[in-house]
Amino acid sequence: MLATPTRVALLLSLAVFLAVAWYVDGRGNWRERASSRLLYGLPWGTAVTVAIVVGFYLLVQGGLRHWEEPVTYPFITWSYFYLEGLVTAGLAHAGPGHLVSNMTATVVFGAIAEYAWGHYPDSKRVDAVGERHLEDGIRPDGGRRSFLARPWVRAVVVVPAALLATAFLTAVFSLGPGLGFSGAVYAVVGFVVVLAPVAAIVALAVTSGLGLVIDAISTPVVRETVGVGPPAPPGWAGVGFHAHLLGFLIGASVAAAVVSRRDRRPQFATLAFGVFVVGAAQALWLIALGGGDEFVLYRGAGVVMVAGLALVVAAAVAGSERPIPAPLERFSWVPSRRTLSIAWLFAVAVFAVLGIAGAIVVGEAVGFSIGVALVLAAILAVPSLPTVLPDRFVPTPISRRHAAVAVLVVATLVLAVVSVPVGLIVVGDDSVPGTESMTVGDYSVTYAQNATSGQEWVIDVGEDELEDANVSGVVLVNDDREMWTVGVTDDLLAFEGEANVTVGGADWRETVHTERVGWEVLGNETAYAVDLEAERDGGPTRVYTSEPARANAEVAGQTVEVVPTADGFDLEVTAGDGVVGTARVPEIGESTTVGDLSFRTVEERDAVSVVAEADDVRLQIAEQETYG
Repeated sequence: MLATPTRVALLLSLAVFLAVAWYVDGRGNWRERASSRLLYGLPWGTAVTVAIVVGFYLLVQGGLRHWEEPVTYPFITWSYFYLEGLVTAGLAHAGPGHLVSNMTATVVFGAIAEYAWGHYPDSKRVDAVGERHLEDGIRPDGGRRSFLARPWVRAVVVVPAALLATAFLTAVFSLGPGLGFSGAVYAVVGFVVVLAPVAAIVALAVTSGLGLVIDAISTPVVRETVGVGPPAPPGWAGVGFHAHLLGFLIGASVAAAVVSRRDRRPQFATLAFGVFVVGAAQALWLIALGGGDEFVLYRGAGVVMVAGLALVVAAAVAGSERPIPAPLERFSWVPSRRTLSIAWLFAVAVFAVLGIAGAIVVGEAVGFSIGVALVLAAILAVPSLPTVLPDRFVPTPISRRHAAVAVLVVATLVLAVVSVPVGLIVVGDDSVPGTESMTVGDYSVTYAQNATSGQEWVIDVGEDELEDANVSGVVLVNDDREMWTVGVTDDLLAFEGEANVTVGGADWRETVHTERVGWEVLGNETAYAVDLEAERDGGPTRVYTSEPARANAEVAGQTVEVVPTADGFDLEVTAGDGVVGTARVPEIGESTTVGDLSFRTVEERDAVSVVAEADDVRLQIAEQETYG
C-alpha cells in the first residue's frame, strides 16, 4: 500500500482525534477502567484470535502473496466426510473484504465481550499489588486459584478457545457448504447484547465507523463509470444466515448462563429492545431460499422471528422467577401435571413409532424419515420433561425464566440438527460431467451445460440427486474432498469472456484460466467453445464445444452452419439434404471458398464478422462474440 498524501493526511487526522479525546478525558481514566477488568487493560483473547484467523488467511490460504485471490476450495465444509473442511472452514475466508469485515466486528464486539466477562473472576477492581497476586494464581484473600481462573489463562487461552470452538461448531452445523468466521462473530454479538445491550448498540456504530476508516485508508479515492454487470444473484442470496443465527443463539445462551451466576441482570425491556435492534441491524431476519434463476427473501417472516427471539432472550435472562401458572389445577377432575406429562410422552412415543413404521413400510427415504421422526419426537417431549424428571435435575414448578431458557436451548439444538442431513453427502462415481476435463493436482476441472450434480445423499431421502441438479459453468470436482461445485457460472463467463479459478491445498495453489470464444450466428444461437489453461500446463485444453448454429438465411440457395471443433471453428455449407463442403473460419483479412461460396473474415467498427459472398450477394453470416 503506497503512502499517498490522502492516506497520510487521513492517518494524521485520526491520530490527532484520538490524542485529543484521550487528553481531554483525563488521560489515565481509559486505562484505569480497562485495567479493572482486563489484564494490563488489553483484550488479549480477541487479539490472539484475530492473529490466528488473519495468520491462517495470510499463510495457509496464501493471502500473503495473493491478497485478492486466496485458496478457498479445500477449506469449505463440503461434507461431514471431509475432515479438513470441517476443521478449517471457520478460519478461512473468501477474500479480503470477507476477512476485514469479520475481523472488524471481532475487534469491536470481542473487546466488549472480554471486558464484560473480565479476566479477574474474583474481584471487580484490582490494584497493582492484587494484580501481581492474581498473575501468580493467588486470590486477594490468599487462597489458590484454579488453573482456568488465572487471568493469563482466561485472557490468552479461554477466550480464543471459546471463539475458535464456536467457529468450528457453526461451520460443522452450517446449512450447506460454509466458509468464514462469521458464526463466531455473531456468537460474540449475541454474548455482548445479553450482557451489555446498550454497549452492543453503540458497538454497531463503532463497527460501521471503523469499517469506513479501513475503506478510506485502503481506497481513499473511488472512481467508477456507468456500466452494466453480468447476471448475478442478489447479494443476500449468498449470506450464511443459518450459521449467523446459530452463532447468535450460542452466544446468547452462554451469556444467559454467565448472567445467572451474577447478582445484576439487565432490565427486560432494555434487553428485548437491544436484541431486536442488534438483530435487525445484523440481518438476523435474513431468511432466503432458492437457486438457479429465482431467489426468495422472507423479510417479513424474518422480522417476526427476530421480535420473537428478542422476547425469548429477554425472558431467559431477565424474566420472572415465578412459576408458570396452572389454571386447571383448581378443578379436581383434571389430572395432575405429572400425569398429563406422562400421557403426553406416551402419545409422542406412539407418534414416533408409527412414523418410523410407516417409513419402513413405504420403503422410501427410510433413513431420513426415521431421523425426522426422532428429532420431532424429542422436540415435542421437551415441555413434559420438567415434571417427569427428578427435581435434582429440573426443579419444579418451573419458572417463567427457566421455561424461556429451555425454549432458547431447544431452538439452538434444532437449528443445529436440521443441518445434519445436508452434510451427509459424498461425490459419486463418474461425477465429472462431459467427455473432456483438465486434471490439476487432485482436482478435475471442466465446463458443462445443464449438468447433473455429482453429489449423492448418504442416507435415503427419496431423491436420487441433490436439488440443484441442472447447473452450467466451470465445474470443479474433487473426490477426496467430496467436492462438486461450479467455480464460474456460464452467465459470468458469457459476459466477461474469461475468468480465473484458483484451486489448491494448504501447501500449493494453481490458477486455471478459463476462456470462452464464440460466434453469434445470424438469426440463431451462439456457437462457442470453452478452453482451460493451467499456469504450469503446456497450453490451453478445449473442454467444451456447443452445438453448431445455422444461419437463418440462404446464400445462392445454400445454408451455412458454424461448427465449434476441438481446435477452432468450421463453416459447413449445405444445399438441400447434402453437405457441399467444410472449411475453417479464415483469419481476419483472409478468405476461403466452399463450393461456389466465398467466405471472408473482416473487421469493421471494432467488430469481427464472417461474410459470405456469391455472385452479387453479400451476407454477414456471424459476428465474433465480444465481452465485458
